Amino acid sequence: MIRQASILFLASLLMLGCEAKLDVFQEDVITPIVYCLLDQDKTTQSLRLSRSYNSTRASEAPGSSDSLLFIRALDVVLEQVNGTTVEKRAFIIPIDVKKEEGFFPGTENWIYQTDMEILPNTTYKLIIYLNEFDKIIYSTCTTVTPFDIVNPAYPEVRDINFQTEHNPQFFWTKSTNAGIYQLGFFVHYDEYTGDQVERKTADFSFNTKFILDDYGQHYSQSINSNQFYIKFRDQLLTDPSIFRKFVGMDAYVICGGEELAYLIRLQSGGQTFSLMEYSNVYNGIGIFSSRLTRQTKGFNITDQSIDSLAYGKYTYDLNFMDRNGIREGGGI
Repeated sequence: MIRQASILFLASLLMLGCEAKLDVFQEDVITPIVYCLLDQDKTTQSLRLSRSYNSTRASEAPGSSDSLLFIRALDVVLEQVNGTTVEKRAFIIPIDVKKEEGFFPGTENWIYQTDMEILPNTTYKLIIYLNEFDKIIYSTCTTVTPFDIVNPAYPEVRDINFQTEHNPQFFWTKSTNAGIYQLGFFVHYDEYTGDQVERKTADFSFNTKFILDDYGQHYSQSINSNQFYIKFRDQLLTDPSIFRKFVGMDAYVICGGEELAYLIRLQSGGQTFSLMEYSNVYNGIGIFSSRLTRQTKGFNITDQSIDSLAYGKYTYDLNFMDRNGIREGGGI
């Protein structure tokens, strides 16, 4: 049986990027695959548009890029609407992008982009005219509303405690039209290699929280302290010639629209083929939703947490300085 294999590229939840493989069981039918996540933190909006292709095995690339991507001469339109009134319209054009490592069917790769500021609690319509197939693909979504991080807060007077017996809590207010949240930290540190010092930042994102069935006005989630140090271990290179010093970090919460929450809930539940069961794209498969980020910047961690980072079982080999700015057994 010949299956049509298609790839749905999910660029970041949320900060997050992920890739899901999707089998479409409709032989000899071209199925448009659409992913567009309106970013309310940016003015540049991106859209991924691909198509299913015939293959006996999903790992086999099609004969040409025409089997995976539609021709560039498409009309792709993003509209800000109020009822039946179009208040703003932008055409989305193809932009060549560099491929990352891995399997990519075809030799070309592009996404569609446009400049448009995305407003909160506003309805947007996505319209794609496939003249070659005499087909119109469209979707609508209402963007999420602003929210606030209640905790962690007040970085000027507070250090976050990541001792193993203490799991820091996030608290944040509700965002209307949102269905999923992700928490995390941007961790800043200095890296010393010989006489060279380089400032670096690592993104420590944690599990998502679904609130589709929760109608509270405030939400909360704890961060496991051991997982905080494990993030260091998993993301940073172990090299005895490199020494590091913790500088500070920023806390963030990202929310995504209800449409994105439905899709990711199915995906995270391990129901691979159920990815087909939710789509808010008419005449195609995919997702059209929105996201918004809130940050609280400038946190330190407690002295005890810095010592745990330097000498703890998960991070000992990363050569971090302790609270006194030294490294027992060597270093600067």
